[in-house]
Amino acid sequence: MLTGAHRVEIALAEANANFKVYQIDLGESYSTSQVPAIACGGPGVAPENPSPELTKLAESLVLVQFVADLYPQANLFPQDPVLRAKTRFFIEVVSSKFSLGKLPFDS
Repeated sequence: MLTGAHRVEIALAEANANFKVYQIDLGESYSTSQVPAIACGGPGVAPENPSPELTKLAESLVLVQFVADLYPQANLFPQDPVLRAKTRFFIEVVSSKFSLGKLPFDS
């Protein structure tokens, strides 16, 4: 099953970004076991003791666009502004119509 967290990890890998993955137990308060988030800009510390200097961002589509902005050489989105807008429109339509947990071709 594909999750938003996988989407972000794929973008980071495609961008050849240097990153660490931490699994944090969110308990039963969330319907999915993985919520994608990025912490950047601070010292490298353990995830259970995050630095107040870190910038924290969440939401997989926002994070994929953030990665694309940080690593433009990875060409995660088209360079042409019109094609980039069309790509973002397509992503928005697909994301709003299909749940990542249940795609039409899943059995």
